[in-house]
Amino acid sequence: MHTIPTGHATALDYVNARRKEAGLPLIAVDGKLAAAAADHAKYLDLNRVATHDEVPGKPGFTGSGIETRVRRHTSAEGVSEILAVSGEPRPVVASIEAIFASPYHRGAILFDWARAGEASIVGSHAVTVVDFADIAPALADTELVAWPYDGQHQVPTAWVNNEQPDPMGAGSRYRGQVLGFPLTLSGGPNAHIELESVDLRDQRGKKVACRIAPLTPADAARNTAVCTPYEPLRAATRYTVHALGTLSQLGKVMPVDLAWSFTTRDDERIAPPVVAKSEGE
Repeated sequence: MHTIPTGHATALDYVNARRKEAGLPLIAVDGKLAAAAADHAKYLDLNRVATHDEVPGKPGFTGSGIETRVRRHTSAEGVSEILAVSGEPRPVVASIEAIFASPYHRGAILFDWARAGEASIVGSHAVTVVDFADIAPALADTELVAWPYDGQHQVPTAWVNNEQPDPMGAGSRYRGQVLGFPLTLSGGPNAHIELESVDLRDQRGKKVACRIAPLTPADAARNTAVCTPYEPLRAATRYTVHALGTLSQLGKVMPVDLAWSFTTRDDERIAPPVVAKSEGE
């Protein structure tokens, strides 16, 4: 059963709990990556911004990009970063829960990263940064991770669409709107998933419309496909999903034909929005 781990104190506790549910290896906690994350968290706090980039000369500057900042502390083959900035104090677990609700951030969290480090600042506002490094392939070429997963309970009903890029499409009117909890399919490092259709139905068989995230040339290497319901899901309701499409891996194209179900939680609580960003190199 998926529950909100309120007793967990750190973002990586939450990340690894979700990965364990999905049957993925846990990510090792790395102090050197935590130091890199702390550098950037300080920069975000001092400058009251939410960005992966740093500007030379600004207070707390330690490196323009993620790769530069991480490699000040440790060698790394591939890096990524997720962050959240809230205008009010909030527990770290609330920030990482909001990040995980954002579909492309979720894809980064479920990606095959070997190690990670985090830093959080909680004062008049809240900043959380998690840096990942090194790929440790865990999924076979034919494997995909669905979220919500088959049989999952207590699934959130909704989220606030502050994701970038917008899974509803560039320039959509849904930015900042309360939408249904996004459905995602994630693969390994070389996976490219194209959804042709997603049939989402409630326990009475009523079809629920969801938007398949449009693909652009920039999405060619994206390993996560998304379908976002236009409206919040109903509480305490069982939903079934049937997804059709293709999975490409290093030139090999395979059909996707997956069916599963999940049940939403008993309340319709929506996590307060945060400015969340995800980037990798």
